[in-house]
Amino acid sequence: MTFNKMKNSPIQEYVEKIIIIIPYIYFIHHNYSSIFISVNIISILYLFEMILELFFTLFRTPGKMSHNTTDWILAILGTYAAQIVSTHASDTHLASVTFCFILSFIGILVSFSAKICLGRSFAIVAAVRVVKTYGPYRIIRHPMYAGYMLTSLGFLLYNFSLWNICTIFCAWSVQILRIQAEEKILFTDPEWSLWSKQVRWKLLPFVY
Repeated sequence: MTFNKMKNSPIQEYVEKIIIIIPYIYFIHHNYSSIFISVNIISILYLFEMILELFFTLFRTPGKMSHNTTDWILAILGTYAAQIVSTHASDTHLASVTFCFILSFIGILVSFSAKICLGRSFAIVAAVRVVKTYGPYRIIRHPMYAGYMLTSLGFLLYNFSLWNICTIFCAWSVQILRIQAEEKILFTDPEWSLWSKQVRWKLLPFVY
């Protein structure tokens, strides 16, 4: 059975939403004091990024998601690894709050612009989407992941600890694997395959 012939079941749609809701609840609970009491602006930006992703996931249009177990595992690991970071692990700041704010804010703008381009076809699990060739997609193939990385880097520099290094490194590693998994599916779309030849860089111009 080809991917294009597959249809999502209602259970798949619900599971995808649960995947994203649970770790976000954990992040808010674990970092409550930092976000709502001491008002750590970098943590608030990180939370804002999560809220945007949650909103687009909850109100997405059902589409053709992957039925591959590995793709679902990558989606779960990528989502959870990014949200088990901690603001309590260390008081070490490798950069000023201003620099981290700018870095995180640029990341949010990049990922948000990508979400706007995708609209309701946004998904957590690898899926066939309508090809977008404008906005940040004119520069790189996966601007949403690039935005996530910038935001998480800003968070890490301001909340530097071994725990956060490990979790964010794992999240980034999984994102690379998610890109590879998504492109295997997206290459089944002739329009996407043609567009990808024009946009060479996947994540970071002149690097990857």
